[in-house]
Amino acid sequence: MAQLSIAQNTPPHEAEQASNPASEYAKQQLTEQVLRQLDKIDWNHVDRTTSGGTVLYTIPVVVHVLHNYGVELIPDTTIYKILDSVNSFFLKTNPDTVNIIAKFKAVAANTKISFKLATIDPRGNPTKGVEHIFTYLTYAGSDQVKVSQWPQERYLNIWTSNSSSPVASIYYTPTMAAYSPYYDGLVLNYGYFAPYPGGYIALYFARYLNLPYPCYAFGPATCSDNDGIPDTPPCNDDFYSCTNIYDTVCDTPNVQNIMSSPGPCGIMFTYGQGQYMQNVLQLDYGKRDSLVTPYTSAVTGVNQPVHDLWPVADFSVGSPSIGSTVPRHFYCQGQNVGFVNKSWNDTIVAASWAFSNSAHVPTSTALSAVLNAFHEPGWVTVSLAVTGNNTGTTTLTDSNALFIADSIATNALGYVQEFVPSVGMGKWPMFNYYGNGFKWQLINNGYFDNTGLEYTGYDVRTFPENTTGMALGDVDDIFTPAFDLTGFGDSCFLNFMTSGATRFLNILHSGDSLEVQYSADHNYSWHTLETLRRDSLFNKNGVSDPYAPLSPGDWMAHHISLPAAARTAYSLFRFRYHPGADSTGISMGNNFYLDHFNFSGFPESIAMTEHMPEGLSLVPNPTQAGAYAIVKDKVAIQDVTIIVTDITGKCVYKMHENTNNTTEKIEIPATVLPSIGLYLVHIITARINQTEKLVVQ
Repeated sequence: MAQLSIAQNTPPHEAEQASNPASEYAKQQLTEQVLRQLDKIDWNHVDRTTSGGTVLYTIPVVVHVLHNYGVELIPDTTIYKILDSVNSFFLKTNPDTVNIIAKFKAVAANTKISFKLATIDPRGNPTKGVEHIFTYLTYAGSDQVKVSQWPQERYLNIWTSNSSSPVASIYYTPTMAAYSPYYDGLVLNYGYFAPYPGGYIALYFARYLNLPYPCYAFGPATCSDNDGIPDTPPCNDDFYSCTNIYDTVCDTPNVQNIMSSPGPCGIMFTYGQGQYMQNVLQLDYGKRDSLVTPYTSAVTGVNQPVHDLWPVADFSVGSPSIGSTVPRHFYCQGQNVGFVNKSWNDTIVAASWAFSNSAHVPTSTALSAVLNAFHEPGWVTVSLAVTGNNTGTTTLTDSNALFIADSIATNALGYVQEFVPSVGMGKWPMFNYYGNGFKWQLINNGYFDNTGLEYTGYDVRTFPENTTGMALGDVDDIFTPAFDLTGFGDSCFLNFMTSGATRFLNILHSGDSLEVQYSADHNYSWHTLETLRRDSLFNKNGVSDPYAPLSPGDWMAHHISLPAAARTAYSLFRFRYHPGADSTGISMGNNFYLDHFNFSGFPESIAMTEHMPEGLSLVPNPTQAGAYAIVKDKVAIQDVTIIVTDITGKCVYKMHENTNNTTEKIEIPATVLPSIGLYLVHIITARINQTEKLVVQ
């Protein structure tokens, strides 16, 4: 069961709206209009066991199930049941009304408001009012999850998620929706669809219709009448317990009221509350009046029978690694992979599977799941055809369902990948798991040539499209071929070049990161070698427009010394990018580039000496340990002397070497650079006399 909590005072989103003077004024105006209508009622002569009239207000509903193929992928039948439960409280058909105490039995009312799943979608196509959306946003507890919104004036949009946010729900009242229509609707944790006992979930449907809490000033011995509704008595938060329903403090607070007690003892609305919500449905605040017009009923099909629709074929691949929510679509030859039928929209009576890549099980008619293995490397094509009862068959074919790594490792000695599309890239799978715009791709831009890899981190969407579907929470992977690294001995560096920028000037605020990881056990477990962030990721700092490197000077070298555990006969590597976002969910990242992947016995900056100018170069510089002095001349160097002094001129290291090379690499050990600071490195040869600064961090 999901761990849920509820803010029993003003919810966070409503508090934010209160800081907007225009919105606060609209909220006040709406409340005054509704209360003026309530004042016209003769409370002494009304039959309070009804809602006073025969009109039934039916609000069309669509439920967007946000999922990552986990427990949050609730069945459609569960949605039907919870909506029936909500309606039972609004229509006073819930069986526990018999438990209402005598004092409030007379005011318990049928609100004459119901909620029904639409049978026609915004395009005029038949629907069951439920759609499944595969997305990492299921874990986000913010307005950013409100993707695929249907028109707010025709549908109540509900999103179900698996958020661990401390606030269990997000709702928009009519005045909030008027100022932020692209956020209108409810977000509910999938755990609500258990269903919870009592009117727990009905409270949020009522808040969508602006129904206030009876209490506002919560605190010990504080009685308040916040809602202005005559038949809801003053109440106090101290007595929100099913065991205190007869307490005489605050004139017997009605803890059995759904708006007073979001728990198992909330089982009723009052006549006045029903009238309040009906009045809201007649006012043009947040398009609430448009929800219940005859035209809306017709175009959403709420008064039509539910269609027997064709199924939507769908399946999941494998399962995330322990402790991870990232999909797993990369395997090695011969490893078992599970495929689970996740088809929906109809009752599935038959299934037919087909698999490529010399699958151990090439075809299957298993209705629920298939366990398979593949003996041919490369991208696997999976086809699933499902048949619904009394409808027909639909087929889903995915030619990039998963990737099988070659069982034969590539010799890492001398290996260099410049990401030319036709040169070995068939063994470098890139995964955009959620099919969005934040992804890895080949690009005509690189360090040595015009090819490389780009992570498209710049969100090109504009307002209001970029108000939902934030980058934060997404993850995208590149996997390398398997490498045989046993030929390197004790010294082996994983080298690559990068170029990147953030969208904002202050890179300290960026949440982007790149994890460089390895697996030495055929993809069963992964270990992080290094995580690049901030200045190690964004060497070009802040760039407001979409970034692209223009010259070799826009790139920076990276080298990772591989531990013995990573230098096996079958080592895999993974580059995992996590995009970030600001506090509102808007992407802060920009485009990021990767090129010149290679292995060497030296760091990248040293391995690239053939591209360095003549004279002295120090790499890496700055350094956190030792460094190398690279001396290059167009003729052979006979003798070379190196002298290292600190900033005071004191000599800390000196050596002389006889050689006969045009390029000489001389190590400056970390032990001769005892403290952080600035050092001077002097090189003397027959043709070169040069001094360079070396910074130790």
